[in-house]
Amino acid sequence: MTATHYDFIIIGTGPAGLAAAMTAAKSGKKVLVLEKEGSLGGVCVNTGTFPSKTLREAVLYLTGHLKRKVFEDDSSSIRDVEISMEKLKQRLHNVRIEEQAIITCQLERNGIDLIRGSARFINDHGIVVTSLAEGREIEATGERIIIATGSNPRNPPDIPFDHETILDSTSILGIKQIPASMIILGGGVIGSEYATIFAALGVKVTLLDRGDKLLKFLDHEIIAELQNNFPGGNINYINNCGKFLIEKSTSGAKVTLSGEKIFEADCLFFALGREANTVGLDIEKAGVRLNEHHYIEVNELYQTASPNIYAVGDVVGWPSLASTSIIQGRLAALNGLKTRVESFPRIFPFGIYTIPEISYVGITEEEARARDYKIVIGRCRYHELPRGQISGENEGMLKMIVHRDTREILGVHIIGGGATEVIHIAQMALLYNAKIDIFIDNIFNFPTYSEALKIAALSASNHIQDGDRPEDEACKRRK
Repeated sequence: MTATHYDFIIIGTGPAGLAAAMTAAKSGKKVLVLEKEGSLGGVCVNTGTFPSKTLREAVLYLTGHLKRKVFEDDSSSIRDVEISMEKLKQRLHNVRIEEQAIITCQLERNGIDLIRGSARFINDHGIVVTSLAEGREIEATGERIIIATGSNPRNPPDIPFDHETILDSTSILGIKQIPASMIILGGGVIGSEYATIFAALGVKVTLLDRGDKLLKFLDHEIIAELQNNFPGGNINYINNCGKFLIEKSTSGAKVTLSGEKIFEADCLFFALGREANTVGLDIEKAGVRLNEHHYIEVNELYQTASPNIYAVGDVVGWPSLASTSIIQGRLAALNGLKTRVESFPRIFPFGIYTIPEISYVGITEEEARARDYKIVIGRCRYHELPRGQISGENEGMLKMIVHRDTREILGVHIIGGGATEVIHIAQMALLYNAKIDIFIDNIFNFPTYSEALKIAALSASNHIQDGDRPEDEACKRRK
């Protein structure tokens, strides 16, 4: 078997792999991309980011979520729409097909070779791919190899997964009908997002969390605002659930907590963690090591223990975001090209697509106080925001953490309409160590969600000038 030689071999076509491939190809390098699944785009396009966010938007549209708020006294203004999983899944399918076509076009346009098949290492420069189409083995060698194989849902052997009643984050997208009730085990991002999506569909959700608070890395006020605005009041959140036993029952799924409290529902979604996709890669033959958390061990250049092999995206663990994976893929390729000029960004936003949506950048109030910073808090409640009143998206708030002495913005936390879009303005402010005056002294389109930044900045300024005052009064004093 004669091996074809490449400058770069990238294993995986998710956001990290594609970013690496495009960066290398744009630099004139010969690039091979490998994909073991029948479709391109990795978890992001097929079972993760794209499907869950598409499902969220489809649910908001089909349920008339905002229309019901605007026309709550005029039910005749809301057109009843039959909602089914088939209709929702068709929308997911259409989005997947469109994005996969875009990826295929990008690869072809940039002269990137693509082989669909399962890859395994034979040494630190060589791989063998078992072709999906032909079943034959294809050998290739690369000066640089980038592992971007992503992650998959954790399926502990003691959980009776059948992917119809007991589900994970892949199989939940394949359920045949909208259940009347659902148990979700896991109070992290995935569990919280799906809990609010299904709650908006009218499903009675029991959300079980092993921790002491939901989405524990968020600012405490944002968590409280989310829990106060669970869609339709359809989520029963239970923290500190302790040990659990999951069983299938005659009516669906059953969870027993600490041998006593029992919850039953039509189905159960297990959302406790993900695992790096390394099975079958034979990474040990290439000298690549896993860390104590079973993710691929890399340095700040994304190099593994074998200097010519890099790893990026979910396969290396935190922060495991599509947005950060794109940057990691690009940086790994630049490192391989020895042209890297920047490091991984120290400031970047997090977006959580619950209903209502959440985004933040910078530090929380708790972190600021733990560091003994002198801070004031500026707030704008969406019910006082003109755009919130007009659109009906009046649940939520924008919270700004500000240094009292320097007026520097330390963190911005948003829950409500446009949160994941507005946060990028705050991100730019933090990147340049901006003071609240940048928002106070400049003009914002009116009415917009972005105006909440100006109102919160004015609120913080009032606190600095006049001392602490009740937050509602501070928020109302816009000028």
